[in-house]
This record gives sequence, C-alpha cells and structure tokens, in this order.
Amino acid sequence: MRKITVLLAMAVLVGYLFPVPGFTYNVFAKENTFFDGKIPGENEENINATRINNPTDNNNPEGSITDSNAPGKRDAIEEIETEKEKADTAEEKGYEGEEKPESDTDGNIEKNIEENTEGDIEGNIEEGREGDIGENTEENIDKLEEEALTDDETEEAAGNDEARSALQNIVKERTVLALVYLSDEYPVRTEASYDSETAVMVPSGQQVQIQDVFPDENHEIWVYVTLYCRGVQYEGYIPRSYLACSDEVFLEWEESYHMVPGTKVSPSVRRSAAQVYSDIEQFPDSYKAALTALKQAHPKWTFVKMNTNLDWNYVVSEEMKDGRSLIPSSFPAYMQEGIYSENWAYAGKGILEHYLDPRNGLNESYIFQYELLTYNESYHTQSAVQSFLNNTFMAGIIPKTSLTYAHTFWTVGAGLKVSPFHLASRVYQEQGKGTSSLISGKYPGYEGYYNFFNIGATGNTEKAVIESGLARAKKEGWTDGYSSISGGAAIISKNYILKGQDTLYLQKFDVDGSYDGMFWHQYMQNICAPSSEGQNIRKLYSNANSLENTFVFKIPVYNNMPKEACAIPTVSYSVSLTPPAGYKDANIYLDGIRYTAALRDGKYMLTAPDGKVKTAVMYKYNESNVPIGMYVWRLKHNGTSYEVSAVPELENLLSYHGFSIRITGKSGIRFKTGISADLRSRMTSSGIAGYTLKEYGTLVMNNANLGQYPLIKGGEKVLGGMSYGKNTAGVLEDKIYETVSGRHRFTSVLTGLPANQYKTEYAFRGYIILTKDGTDITLYGPAVGKSIYSLAQQVLAGNQYEKGSDADLFLRKLITDADNAGN
Repeated sequence: MRKITVLLAMAVLVGYLFPVPGFTYNVFAKENTFFDGKIPGENEENINATRINNPTDNNNPEGSITDSNAPGKRDAIEEIETEKEKADTAEEKGYEGEEKPESDTDGNIEKNIEENTEGDIEGNIEEGREGDIGENTEENIDKLEEEALTDDETEEAAGNDEARSALQNIVKERTVLALVYLSDEYPVRTEASYDSETAVMVPSGQQVQIQDVFPDENHEIWVYVTLYCRGVQYEGYIPRSYLACSDEVFLEWEESYHMVPGTKVSPSVRRSAAQVYSDIEQFPDSYKAALTALKQAHPKWTFVKMNTNLDWNYVVSEEMKDGRSLIPSSFPAYMQEGIYSENWAYAGKGILEHYLDPRNGLNESYIFQYELLTYNESYHTQSAVQSFLNNTFMAGIIPKTSLTYAHTFWTVGAGLKVSPFHLASRVYQEQGKGTSSLISGKYPGYEGYYNFFNIGATGNTEKAVIESGLARAKKEGWTDGYSSISGGAAIISKNYILKGQDTLYLQKFDVDGSYDGMFWHQYMQNICAPSSEGQNIRKLYSNANSLENTFVFKIPVYNNMPKEACAIPTVSYSVSLTPPAGYKDANIYLDGIRYTAALRDGKYMLTAPDGKVKTAVMYKYNESNVPIGMYVWRLKHNGTSYEVSAVPELENLLSYHGFSIRITGKSGIRFKTGISADLRSRMTSSGIAGYTLKEYGTLVMNNANLGQYPLIKGGEKVLGGMSYGKNTAGVLEDKIYETVSGRHRFTSVLTGLPANQYKTEYAFRGYIILTKDGTDITLYGPAVGKSIYSLAQQVLAGNQYEKGSDADLFLRKLITDADNAGN
C-alpha cells in the first residue's frame, strides 16, 4: 500500500518538476479548468500566458494528460490509472458509505497529492526504501531532469530544423506576404528577442515578406521578414502573433509543424460577456459595428488596420489634383467638376469622399476591395474563373491562341502567386464588352499588338488613350492575348502588389508610402473601380463556395475623418472656372473671401461653402506681384450644382493704383483704386451686361487680422469709406481724387495713427456694388497691405523730395518717431 502511495507521489512530483511542453497536470485543476492559483516555484506571468495562448477544449482540455506515451510519464500514468481502476472496483463492491482503505480510494489519493504532506510524500522520499524509489533520490531526480531536458531540447531542435527547412522550400517558390497588425505601430527588431534593438518602427498595415521563423526559448515564434518602409529596405524580426497572413501554403505549413501562434486576448476581454475581436478593437469606433457584423458572419476573416497617419482633408485635396480622380460622364452633373474627356469627368469633392471613405466598403458587397491579392490554389480554381467569364467576351478562346481566357488567368496567376480572380476582374473592368481597339489587334499603325490591362494607356481623348496603350504594347512585345495578359499581370505584381499596393483600394488610392512617395502611383483614375472590381471578386468567391476561407483585409484609417461615413452626395457646391490668358493665381475670391483652387487641365476647381455664393473673382499679377487685372464670374446654384457664367464686360472693373503718404499735418496713408470712366458712365445710365452702378468705396483693416477675418463690406474689424453712392440722408456723393489715363481714382485715407502704429501694416481694397434684375452683388478689388513707416522709407529712398525740405523732414521725423516708439 505504502509503495503505491510513494510511487504515485513521485510520479506527480517528477511530472510537476519536469513538465512535457504542451501538457498541464489536471490533478492541480478542478472541473477541467486551468489552475488559477499559484504553484510554489512557478512564475505567475508564465502561467497566465499559458492559459491565454492555450485555451481549453471542454471535451478534451489541453490542461489534462491525454498522451500516455509522453516521454518520462508513461509509468506514472499507468500507476494512476491502476489505482483509479482499483478505486472504481472498490465502489462497485459496496464500499460506498463505508470508510475505504486509504490507498484504494480515488478520493484519498487525490487528497494526499493535493495536501502534499511531509509525512506521506516527502518523508517517504527521504527514507528511500530499496525497491520503492531507491537511494540518493535527489541525485536521481537531478539526473532525470537533465536527461528529460536534453531529450526534449534535442527533439524540439530537430523538429524546428525540419520545419524551417520546409519553409525555405516554400519561400523559394513563392512570395509569402503578411501584414503587421494589432498595434498602431510596431518595432521590427534586429534579433528574435524583445530586448533587441529596433531596426524600424512600422505602422499597422505595413506589408512584409516572410523569409524564415525562429522559435525562442519560451516557444514564441519570431518571423524573419524583409520590407520596404518609406522607400528604404529593412530586415528584422516580428512575433508571429503580430502578423496577419492569408497565404494558404504558409498557413498549412504552420498547421503541419504546430507553429500556429496563440491568440492574444486581454484579461478585460476575457471577463467581458460581449464578443470582442482583437483585430477589430484596433479600429476607430465608426468602423467597429460594420466589421463586427462581417466577423460574426465570417469568423475566419481577419481585418488589419492600415494606419496611414495621413490627414483626411489632405488626402482629399491630393486626390483632387491633376486629374487623378475621374467618374463616368454619365454620373449626375452635380457630381462632376468639369469634363475630362468624351466619357469621363473630373470627380467632385462629395463623390470622391464617398468612394475614398473606407467605411463605405465595410459590407458584404464591397469588402473585397480591401482583400490581400494573394494566390491560394484551393479556391482560386480554373473552373471558378471560367464561371465568372461565361457571360463576358472572355468566355472562350483568346484570339491567335488555342488557350481559353480562364486557363490563361489561372496559370498566370498561379505562376505569379497573384489572385487569378483579381486578374480576370481587372481585365473585365478595363475592357467591358471587349470592343476596344486596345485589344482588337487591328488599330492602324499598331496591327498585331494587344494591351488587355490598359498598361500605360493615358490621355484626354480616345485616340490618345489607344495610341499610348498600344505604343506600350509594342514596346513590351505583346503580339497576342496571352503575352499581353501574362506581361500585364507581371507588371501589376511587380510594380503594385509587391510594392505595398496590394489591394484594389490601394491600386487606385495610393496612400501607401512604402515606395516612391504617394498619390501619383495609381493604376487607374476611375474612383469607382475598387468597389466594382471588389464586387465582381466577391461573386467569384461565392460561385466557388469559398467565402468562408481565411481572408485578410487591409483597411485604411485616416486622421481627422468625418464622424460618420461620407454618403453619396445629392448636391454639389463645386465651382469650375476657366480663366482667360494671363490669369494664373490659384487664389479665387468667392463673394470677396479667398479660397485656394486646384488647377486641372486649365480649369480652376474649388468648393464653395454652400449654395449662396453669387460671384467669383480672379486677379492677375505682374512679375513683381503687383495686381494688374481682375476677372469676374457670376454664380447661381440650381439646387444641385453651381451654374457658372463669365462676365467679360466687367474685366478690370476695379484697378489698383498704389499708395501715397501725407507730408503735412496729420500723418496718414492713402490707398488709390481706379474705375474706367467710360464703364462708369454706362453703368450709371443704361447699364452694361444688365448691371447698373449703386455704390463704391474703400475698405481697410489691420493686415494681421486678414487671415482670420475676411476683408469684406460689413465684415468684423473692417473699416470703410464710401466714394460714390447715397449717404444716410439719401444724397448722392461722388468723390473723385484724380483721373488718369481714362480712369477715375477714388481713395481712402487712414489718419490719426499714433507713432506706435506707424510700423503696423494695414490691408486695403476697393469695393463696388452693382444691381441686376433687382439683386445686388458686391465685387472687390485686390487686397494690398502697407505701413506708413515702410511707405515713408520707400518715398525717401526714391529721392522724391529735396533733402532738408519740409516734406523730407516730415517723413524723417515720422520714421524717427516710429523707431523711438519701440515697434
């Protein structure tokens, strides 16, 4: 009896001291749960980490012993099983309710083990009776520990070497891509250790290429990766648990060699009754509801936050430049900002924001625009491609070959390790019904050349697009459909997918800075392409019954995004202006308030704040930045968009004629504005272009306030003086300072300034109020700033007055007083 007790105690003790990796003795747990208390000698942090990384299966908990062949454990398990059988037999024989023999009761065996009494276990070890355990027990245990560790380490090292060797065979044949996630940014380390130096800090969503793996002494898997970040190549190590990967071959390798990473779950998440997903938790709140719905419908899907670190408004402004963003000309006029070509229009700000906003794609229809474009042979099948192509011009044989389109996309995709669904969908997106001259092989001058992906096809006219695309096909030697598809796919793989633009979204909206900057390196101008291609790809997966496979979606997040997803616009406040020759300044004044416009193919594009703006004005400047011209447009909002009409009759309506300074009496600075005497005469009688003159004058404000407050009539912190118009008594005033070269000049004089304000710069501009059809509009001349101090210096430097004269002395005293005032 005592022998059995001692053997059993020793088996448990040895198993406790020298655990087999992956197993936890259930004798320390109750009801198949993990042990939550402290075990003497164990590290509490390691225990918790084990529990997190190895969740139990209620039917077959990892925490219990299930492998009776585990090294060093078989005899102990047999002893436990023998005693358990005896106890069960004892119960069957009627011991229930009576006091059972101590060594024959399962309950007392467990009690002895849990209590770990010195008299029962430790005392027996010290006695070391022959035939039980033997003499020099501590030496035997030490020896057993050394042998067990050596055997385990040898076996583990051999397994790791075999696994890594198999992985090397994989990465030689294919590029295995992964994304950094579960942290806004994460360090790529120089060694496989948390204590090593940081090679580079990368944002969430950073693309890396897996090259090797290294399990550390704590059995954590570190992945050796290469990557490009901001145009620089790096290499280093990242824990596998911080990488999202959908490469089927790599995932199968992980499964077969037991390299699958543990799931990181915080204690707060474990305690929460609600379902929380660690990948979704990285996203802003405005993303979470839609992503959670997708996750619950498709548990194998992983969502990676692409932390762009870009301001939303900055991205919008960049995407609005240089014809980067187009929409079909069939879209409503209020979504357009001018015509780009016969079939395309510039995208208005509202519709661009809708397609740019990633939150609008977080649904079953459009989510695949964020899918990593990796090839996976189990579901990227030729039959699935053929099913998609059956109702397109690519249902059959490629001209001049004996190959079907489906077979070609499948074999090319498999060879490049790029999704053939992506390739087929891209060609369908580019070619539509298949009638383009780019794929006919018959275009004059380019007979026998094909460009299925429209590589290099650009221009504002159909002719320019076709000829630029076929010139590229000729250069590449694409003399049939197969070579065009194969060659174009290779370019997409090399120049886009492997350079961080590894989703449909990123091939349009170039917000990845891994290579060659951002924004300009986009595959297409059509802002609708990512969502429409993504929709087609989803149909392919649905037809192949593959929607429940492992997918990784890389979804951008921007700083300062709108609170809610940008809806499809129903109204536009965009304004498109075509300026006359010589007008090149991008500052456009809407009802006198300055806005910065974007120049697109000779048109200045900007967005008004609402639908109430009546006028737009541009100014022309000479090489010295002096304003020399003014051009006017009339604006009217029709409920959905602005109608713009140029008014050339009002060109140069107001003109700038410089400053003058008082040289006697009170110091003062005078600003001069001109108006054509002939034009004024007609506007005070019959009118011109329907406009009649009501009032004009001059406005002034401290130039330091100009950035915060608009210099407009009735504006805050704005002073003004009327030169023509009816005063409060209803009497017409008409003040002309001088007439030069057919233009009446009217002025405003700022006087009575103290010496400590002589160096203060003030901004001036002329204004004029016109009436047409009973409606008043106010137009403004250019705003120009000057101080009395700088004007006095300019006059003295020009030697306009004899040295020592009253005027000369007056100006010199003004400068001295300003300097003495300390400003």
